[in-house]
Amino acid sequence: MKSIMLECQSVSVNFNKFVALDKVTLKISPGDFFGIIGPNGAGKSSLIKVLSGVLAPSSGVVKLHKINLGSLPRQEIATKLAVVVQEEDLGVGFTVAQYVALGRSPHHGGLYFENNFDREIIQEAMIRTQTDHLAPRQFDSLSGGEKQRVRIARALAQEPKILILDEPTNHLDIYSQINLTELLAQINQKGISVVIVSHDINFMCGACDQLKLMNQGKIIAEGGSREVVTEENLAEAFKVRVFVDINPVTMSPRITPLTRI
Repeated sequence: MKSIMLECQSVSVNFNKFVALDKVTLKISPGDFFGIIGPNGAGKSSLIKVLSGVLAPSSGVVKLHKINLGSLPRQEIATKLAVVVQEEDLGVGFTVAQYVALGRSPHHGGLYFENNFDREIIQEAMIRTQTDHLAPRQFDSLSGGEKQRVRIARALAQEPKILILDEPTNHLDIYSQINLTELLAQINQKGISVVIVSHDINFMCGACDQLKLMNQGKIIAEGGSREVVTEENLAEAFKVRVFVDINPVTMSPRITPLTRI
């Protein structure tokens, strides 16, 4: 039986009368690689915030290695879990090397001054993400695909056991999407659990081992992509008619949107 690193136990999040999450139960174990899909307002962003400790649940509990996440310091959480968001201003004024080095800060108390061990971790993170040649460049000068790889390098510099990515394919061209898919597979093979949140269902079907479909704050379907990505499930969640067939190369489901319901 797999051990559990991070889990939500019947977690709900309420904003006044709006229910963002409704008794969600989710577990992340070593080696997991799954995706979370769903329409706007389904609760995906709230779930990321709850899993990373940014948002406290209204009810239920989130546990990291069996300890209530709310009782852990942010610094300690960041040594075990890294989140890559789709847009952020953190990189303004930094070189790529400086930006990636920020990933080491959770491992140091007070002021952060990198040492030789840190520099080795930073260099390894950039090599793994193929960003080492970008080290002297200004982060702001990079393309969308380059920025995404550098964000992942910074996350890897944290040495997390879990990597969560929010809409990682946004603004990426086809080449960069393939590059990202290969990179995430390599990261997962190194023992890091990967969780992706995305609207790009075709990308998710090809990239992830398992999927979870959210709607109205609940997980309404989960399992392999063929179990989750069905015409019936997508009609219920997205209120659209789609045609689902099988990609002849990846053998995963492929969707073609048709009409609104």
